Amino acid sequence: AFVNIPILKTVNGLQIPAIGLGTFKLKGVDISTALNAALELGYRHIDCAHLYDNEAEIGECLSLWIKSGRIKREELFITSKVRSIMTTER
Repeated sequence: AFVNIPILKTVNGLQIPAIGLGTFKLKGVDISTALNAALELGYRHIDCAHLYDNEAEIGECLSLWIKSGRIKREELFITSKVRSIMTTER
C-alpha cells in the first residue's frame, strides 16, 4: 500500500515530504527492515544524523533501491544534522 504523504514547499520553492523516516537508534538489520518498509509505503524523506552512526548503512540500502531502478535519487529527500563542533565557525 502506497501512502500519500503531503508535500510542503519551502520559501525558496524546494518541496519536501511532510513526513519522514527517523533513523535514530537504527542499527544493522533494523535499518534495512525499517527503510525497505518505509520506501515500499512511499516514504521519500529520510532523516539522518552523523551522531546516529548509521549513515553508511542507510546509504547502502538506498543505493540498492536506486541501482535496481525501484527509485530515483531525485525522488529522495535526505536530511542530516551535524554538531556545531564539527564546523569551522562556532
